[in-house]
Amino acid sequence: MRGRTPGHLDICDSPMQVWIDEDLRPLDLAHASLPPARALYNESSLLVVDKPANLLVHSDGSDAPTLDACVQRLLNEEGAGRAYHVHRLDLGTTGCVLYAKHGLALRAMDAALAAGQIRRTYLAIARGSRVRSGLMSAPIGRDRHLSGRYRVSQTGKAARTHVEVLAEAGQGEARWALVRLRLETGRRHQIRVHLSAQGAPVVGDALYGGAPHPALRPGQIALHAASIRFRHPYADEDVEVCAPLPSAWAGLAADVGLSLDGLKRE
Repeated sequence: MRGRTPGHLDICDSPMQVWIDEDLRPLDLAHASLPPARALYNESSLLVVDKPANLLVHSDGSDAPTLDACVQRLLNEEGAGRAYHVHRLDLGTTGCVLYAKHGLALRAMDAALAAGQIRRTYLAIARGSRVRSGLMSAPIGRDRHLSGRYRVSQTGKAARTHVEVLAEAGQGEARWALVRLRLETGRRHQIRVHLSAQGAPVVGDALYGGAPHPALRPGQIALHAASIRFRHPYADEDVEVCAPLPSAWAGLAADVGLSLDGLKRE
C-alpha cells in the first residue's frame, strides 16, 4: 500500500478484504405464510428471483405479502442478509427481479442501473394493431385524468424501448403478437405504455386497454421479465439470468395461434 495522499485517501495496489459494519442477522417477519421465493441465481452478495404474478415487490402500506418478505425469509434460512430489491416489477408482471444482500452491493447495483449497465429483456403477448419492430422513443408522463396511469406525453420523461416482433397470428382487428422488448430507460409502466401507444396493449392489461384471456389468472398480464444481464461488482464477470415462461403462456399462445417454439430453441 502506498503512503497517504492529500485528504488521507489510502490507495491499495493489491486485493484486500474489507469489513462493512452492517447488521445482517435474520429478521422477524410479520407474515406467517408466504409463497416460496424461487431463486434463479444466488451467491454471497446478489440474488435473482422469479417473481410470480399478483405479488407486490414491496409493501404498499397494506398487509399484503410482498416479494421482499419472501426473499427475506429465504435469506433468514441462509442465516444472514437483507432483501434489497434493485428494481421493481408491476403487480401482474412475472420474471426476474435482482436483489442485493447487503448495502454495499445495493449501492453498486443502483449505480450500475442508473448508468444503463443492467440489461433487462422482456417478453409480451399483445393484441390489437400490428406491432412495429425497432426503437420506440416516446416520452412518458402521468395521465392527469386517471390516477396511477401513464401515457405518451411530449412533456414527459424520455423513454426508449427496443421492440422485436417474434411471431404474429390472426387477421384484421384480432391480431396477436409475441414481442421481445429491451428497456433502454426504466420509466414506470414503460413497456405497457409504449405497446398501448402502438395500438397493441399487453393481453390482460386492463389499465391500458388490454383484452382479458381465460388462460391468465385474474390480475396477471402477459408481460414477463425474461432475462437480466449485469456485471458482477466484485467477481468482475458478466452474469446473465433467465426466468422460464409462466405456465399460463402455453395455453394462451396455443389458443390464439402463436408459436413459442422459437423461444424454446434459444
